Amino acid sequence: MGTAHLMYGRKEKLDKVKKRQELIKEAIGFLLRFSGILWVIRCMFCRNKVTIMVYHKPEPETFRKHIAYLAKRYRFISLNKLVDAIRNKDWSDIPPNAMVITIDDGHKTNYELLDTIKTFNVRPTIYLCSHIVRTNRHFWFTATSSATPPLKRLRTDIVEEELRCELGYTHTKEYPERETLSKSEIIDMEPYVDFGSHTKFHPILPQCDDARSRDEIQSSKKTLGELLNRPIEHFAYPNGDYGEREVEYVKRSGHKSARTLDVGWVDVNSDPYRLKAIGIQDDASVNILCGQVIGLFGRLKYLRHGSFRGKRPPFL
Repeated sequence: MGTAHLMYGRKEKLDKVKKRQELIKEAIGFLLRFSGILWVIRCMFCRNKVTIMVYHKPEPETFRKHIAYLAKRYRFISLNKLVDAIRNKDWSDIPPNAMVITIDDGHKTNYELLDTIKTFNVRPTIYLCSHIVRTNRHFWFTATSSATPPLKRLRTDIVEEELRCELGYTHTKEYPERETLSKSEIIDMEPYVDFGSHTKFHPILPQCDDARSRDEIQSSKKTLGELLNRPIEHFAYPNGDYGEREVEYVKRSGHKSARTLDVGWVDVNSDPYRLKAIGIQDDASVNILCGQVIGLFGRLKYLRHGSFRGKRPPFL
């Protein structure tokens, strides 16, 4: 009873801290939104750079509000167009204040974003986990409980064994409810969406051995290419974690680009296999979005973990 009381007290305290942080972000975002600072940043620092936004599973209404706000201030382009410009060293076709929308994992609720995608003529890239979409398998990180230790810092084989022993989870286990897009939904979305690879099962790649890391990258590309009957050209590092080994495997596999979660913008001299991006809180208000779209809140978060240049801290 005492332990339960302590756990409840700790959760209550964390909830209060989170609520306070959200209020602070809301206030800063409001200031940025209505002070003209965002306009100055767009005109002076970002005009000839491209912002890559990263979502996961936003609610349709929130996503629509975000896109409606951004559509008045940015020009949406596809990831294909951006990567071609970088690889050809030709920026002439990239409009000022260009923006690319990306979505990670392929959650089933992504299908509900299709109306907004069509309405605003956005062509996002959705990075799919090839061996989880089209199935009733679940992501390993949604199977964990509050009693599970920080698994991202452990080797993948240890994580999988721990989840199997404690929770009965394996990455091939089928559940009553699916978490990801079905095959028919993927086919329906294909005329309006580009699909990229996000590995087979979303492991933390630097925590895998060589063979597993290489297979997760190569097999995902091959499986998705067979599903869609076309080459899969773009990759996103799960959890934003990568090293030189992963970059080399992505290049060898034939991908044209790889997106990170390092905070920043992309220009003609960017490395296509280390594309910087801006992580967006799926349930962010428009005010908070204003602080995120310029990378402010992402940089502050990374700074608290010892990263001073926008590089994502390992296993965050």
